[in-house]
Amino acid sequence: MTWILDLVRNGLLLLSNALARLPGPPLDYVIVELTGSYPERNPAPRPLAQRMLMRPLQRPEESLEALRERLERIAGDARVRGIVLRVHGLRAGMATVQSLREALKEFRGRGKRVVAYLQEADLPDYYLAAAADEIWMPEAGHWIVLGLRTEITFFREAFDRAGILPEFERIAEYKTSADPFMRSGLSEHHREVVESVLDSVMTGFVEDVATARRLDPGAVRAAVDRAPLSAHDAWTAGLVDGICYEDELPARLGSSSRPAALRPWAQARRRLQTPYRWRSRAAVIGVVELIGMIVTGESRDLPLPLPFVGGRFAGSETVARAFRAAERDPRVRAVVFHVDSRGGSALASDLIWREVERIKARKPVVAFMGNVAGSGGYYVSCGASRIIAQPATVTGSIGVINGKLTARGLFGRLGLNREVVARGDAATMPSGFEPFTPTQLDRIRHEIQAVYRRFVGKAARGRAKSEAEIEAIARGRVWTGRQAMEQGLVDEMGDFPLAVRRARETAGIPDAAGAITVTIRPPHAAAVPSASIGSVAATGFAALAETVEAFRVAAGLAEEGALLLMPEAEELLRS
Repeated sequence: MTWILDLVRNGLLLLSNALARLPGPPLDYVIVELTGSYPERNPAPRPLAQRMLMRPLQRPEESLEALRERLERIAGDARVRGIVLRVHGLRAGMATVQSLREALKEFRGRGKRVVAYLQEADLPDYYLAAAADEIWMPEAGHWIVLGLRTEITFFREAFDRAGILPEFERIAEYKTSADPFMRSGLSEHHREVVESVLDSVMTGFVEDVATARRLDPGAVRAAVDRAPLSAHDAWTAGLVDGICYEDELPARLGSSSRPAALRPWAQARRRLQTPYRWRSRAAVIGVVELIGMIVTGESRDLPLPLPFVGGRFAGSETVARAFRAAERDPRVRAVVFHVDSRGGSALASDLIWREVERIKARKPVVAFMGNVAGSGGYYVSCGASRIIAQPATVTGSIGVINGKLTARGLFGRLGLNREVVARGDAATMPSGFEPFTPTQLDRIRHEIQAVYRRFVGKAARGRAKSEAEIEAIARGRVWTGRQAMEQGLVDEMGDFPLAVRRARETAGIPDAAGAITVTIRPPHAAAVPSASIGSVAATGFAALAETVEAFRVAAGLAEEGALLLMPEAEELLRS
């Protein structure tokens, strides 16, 4: 069946590519807009009615996968000299920006030019633009690369005033996920980690920009410390190549006799050829995604994110079914496990780890870490055949927390009295209205100690190290990808295509054989009930049910016996 679909698709492409080759207006540069957060893979398609219902809340964003396909089409056309990047409103994490830079370098490696036009340049925008051949700004533009910062809100004093008692146990001193609840400011170890992460990412930024712009790293760092800079000052410092308005770019990029022809992607795409692909003949690299908070059960998405837990939940059963589907499919020769999560349930993390451990005995599993893969996100990755991360990926955080917030004092101040009647010494442990007893705290410490030893042991096994070696770099410590590779927690720095290449190599697939990547999307365990298939009303009820269930999952996470959770990456890296 696949070869028939290939035949039909390539037959249609033959016609459209023939039309694209017809003479037309000149096409020298394609204007490419870069904005948004750039998730790694294209999202799963939604039913039409659900797309109509959710469109106001969830607008589809371009993925890195789609951008790479765009650049491939542009690079394959001999008529096109290059692209003009218009970078604005980039909300991508630093690791994602590094992946975007790799895509631009790959494009330049095929003999094409990249010209960046920035009206304003903050740190992510400029970091990406620095990978271009040229950077231009308008006269009134600003270079506002102000550096990196961390902002963390501590709730302890507010909790004390409100009558809320935070009770958390942790292993070990660097496990700071609960510190905003337990403390009124940064501890010594918390500050050490934050400063270490900022130093690592800032050093990488300065080195990469200095190399790309052929500047001394000290000069780049000095420019950051002097920011904001006017466009003229940025040009004088060698940070941009020239000053012009956007309408002047054609003359700047062309010759005295003919200005360059710049076409937006919407116009240019009709004149670009699309590569032919014979998917039926190619080996398949399956992609299993784990994005969001790790929970037991099924994966869920919320229309809007919740504080502390976000808006996406990666369910252990959903991820396990994806691995098993990849295992059963004879076309899938290897798996790339894409992880972007700061952790969650210790139980769910262990169940997913087991799937990785089990399937890699039959097919290689290469883990690719996105912006963050810490705590539970590292737990699920540590058993992979190989681990790839970006230098700015936030990972590690091998540690455990457990605890709760007790609101009895708050209720008392509000004139509310909640009576708790229980049978069993441990029955009140999950209650938000009864503090832990000394015996219960001992049980919690014993439980998280067991989880921690299991975590350390499995990390040691996966990384071929002794438990003592892992213990020295664990204790809840957060590392950047660059630091993690130095510590042996990660094998190699690179982007998703590198992870695919390593999966091919590990599986013994020769380059000449060709390979395609296919995201493994397992069906739901049970169909979502609906009054009438495809109806907007039914989809609305289904979406509401999914949202309610996601809130239930989030509430259940608060009652988890042990959590493998790291601080929010957004707290650690802000520009």
